[in-house]
Amino acid sequence: FNYNRMVFHLKENEAYLFHMYTFESYRGKNLAPYLRYQSYLMLRDMGRDKIYSITQYFNKSSKNFKKKLNARNLQLYINIIIFKKYQHHFVLRSYNT
Repeated sequence: FNYNRMVFHLKENEAYLFHMYTFESYRGKNLAPYLRYQSYLMLRDMGRDKIYSITQYFNKSSKNFKKKLNARNLQLYINIIIFKKYQHHFVLRSYNT
């Protein structure tokens, strides 16, 4: 999959999940972690046992949501864009897993 011009190659047993969104009228009811967990079960049935997701550093609600699912951080990136034309990614930190 591609994310901001970064390319990640997935193996047969891996999946990437994105865009978990809860409508405003359903927020605060703890639905997002349940839905993500159900996604995990469906993916496991498909043979996908490693699941990845990207969270923006300052998105507090996404970080809290993934913390409820016991997600682990793998890497911290910074993306630098100059004049909407030049872009480069740097790994700031790799976490021990």
